[in-house]
Order: sequence, then structure tokens, then C-alpha cells
Amino acid sequence: MKRFIAFAACVAIVATGCHRQEETAAVKETVAVKVSQPVRQTYSPSIRYSGTAYAFKEADLGSTLPGKVEKMNAREGMEVQKGAVLAELSGELLTQAIIENNALKKDYDRLKRLGEKGSMSQIEIDHIKAQYEASQAKVELLKKSTEIVAPFSGTVVDILVEEGENYSLVPTVDQQNMSISNGIIKLMQLNPLVVKIEVNEKDLAKIKTGQEATLTFDGCPGETFSGKISYIRPVLSSSSRSATVEIQVNNAKHTLKPGMFANVTILLPEEEGLFIPLTAIERQAGTSRDYVFVTQGNTARKIMIKKLETVNDQAAVEGVTPDQQVIVSGKGKLVDGSVIEIQNK
Repeated sequence: MKRFIAFAACVAIVATGCHRQEETAAVKETVAVKVSQPVRQTYSPSIRYSGTAYAFKEADLGSTLPGKVEKMNAREGMEVQKGAVLAELSGELLTQAIIENNALKKDYDRLKRLGEKGSMSQIEIDHIKAQYEASQAKVELLKKSTEIVAPFSGTVVDILVEEGENYSLVPTVDQQNMSISNGIIKLMQLNPLVVKIEVNEKDLAKIKTGQEATLTFDGCPGETFSGKISYIRPVLSSSSRSATVEIQVNNAKHTLKPGMFANVTILLPEEEGLFIPLTAIERQAGTSRDYVFVTQGNTARKIMIKKLETVNDQAAVEGVTPDQQVIVSGKGKLVDGSVIEIQNK
């Protein structure tokens, strides 16, 4: 066992010595490189998030009372206008309420005439008047309960209770979307569409309502859409430290559908930055950190940088200064301290 340990130690020493010799050789070897001078210029920075598309408005339309769907005037996919009668329900209770209301109206009119002649006390007249007005309110309520009216213009996306079926107030479960619905018709306004993203607290200060955004959707490859920030939630989630931000997108052709995955780029005000070629930037193995080699006399120095924005084949970065030259070719043979020869011609 002792022999094995001694042997392993010898191997490690030899290997270390060889590695140091290789590094020394690499440092001493003159490497031909080409360099580029950082350029200061203005650019439009952006932040990127992923989000999900939602309808601008949606509602599960139902009745305040259970009943039978006597007539369905809507169908799935139909465009309807605000105020349109989408379905009609059974009206037995309404018929009964109208009969009661008519009887109370006759009683009220008769007692009112008697009161004008002094044959009836005002208390009795007020009592029957209250009953009549309550009956009228009941009739109006039941009228609303026998018709399903569109509260806004939109698209019928689902019929939850078919014609001839009974409607109850018990919620139903949509097995396909794993959602709970309580109504007869699901109505959505699909133009404009709203894309919701979760913006972390460090980026919230950079955005405001009215700011422009560019969006792409996995379901619409090759197409780019424009939108504007319409709402920023005033409070943050205590778990994710982010706030919901809504972006309105024109969807006149109904190309976009609720539930689509969106890639959102929010354009920020112009800034000035120091740009270097993308070919100068390397990623440190096993990390998310970037670095470049800069010249220092006739040697190369490795410095860590932060990439801020990419514009075509250039990148705005932090970590280099305008007077430093970055190495754009010959980097594969370099280590920190390598001897270099600049060959830009």
C-alpha cells in the first residue's frame, strides 16, 4: 500500500511538472494575433422575457337561476356583437311572476283611485305599492334569467350547455384544459390580445406603460408582432420577486390564440456603450461568464467582461476600456501572459 501511495505521488509530481512546462512554453511562444479597437456608439438596449397569450376579455355567461336551455342562438367560433341574445332559457317562473305582477298592478290601481276619493288610507296604498314594485323587480330579474346576452363583442369559444339540456349552478370541470367553468357559453374578446409576462424587480424600474415591445410566437414561426405595455401590476409576488406586466397586441386577423407561448423583447431608451466584435468574446468553460484577451505591450491579458447587448456582429460590453485593444483572432493558442505579435495587415 505504501509503495502504491509513493508511486502515485511521483506520478502527480511528474504530471504537474509537465503541465507547468507546457504553460511556460505556451507563454514564451510568440502567437500571431489580430486586434480590434473598442468603439463607443449609441444603441437601443432591450430586456427579454417569455410569456403567455390571453384573451383581452373573457366571461362564462350563465343565468342566476337554474333552468332548461330552450334555444341556442350561438355556435362555437361565432363572432357576436354586444347585446346579442345568445341563448334563451325556459320561462315558467317568469310567466308566473308576470301573472302575479299584473294582479298586483290592478290592486294598486284600484286602491290608488279609492285613495284619491278618500276611501282608502295612505298606509294601505303604500303597502300595496311596495308589493307591486317588488313584483316588478322580480319580473325584471327573471327576464334576465331567461336570456343569455353578450356583455361585450367577441367570439364564442365554447358551448358549455347544449340546447335542450338543463342548466344548473353547479360548476363543471373541463377535462381538456383542467379548468372549472360555471355557465352556458364562454365568450372571449380576441382583439386585441394580451400577453402576460413576469418581470423581476431589477428590471421593473426600466419599463413603463406605453413602452413598445416586439413579440414572436412559437405558433407563428417567421412572424414578428408589435405591442405596447398596457398594465404593470403595482405589487410584487413575495415568492418570485416579480410583477405581472401586460402587453396588448393587435390581433385583427385572429392569427394569435389564447394560450400561445410568446417571446417578448421590450425596447428601452437609447444608451451609449462600448462595442467590440463578437469574435473577440469567449465563454469560460463550465460557467456563464465571458472573457476577452486584451493587449498589454507584447503580451496578452485575459479579462472578464459582461455582455450587455448584441447588435449584428458587435456586442456592447462592460469590463474593457476604450484604449484597450481586444484580440479577435489567434485566441485559441493564448493563455494569460502569452507573448503576441500583432498582424492586422
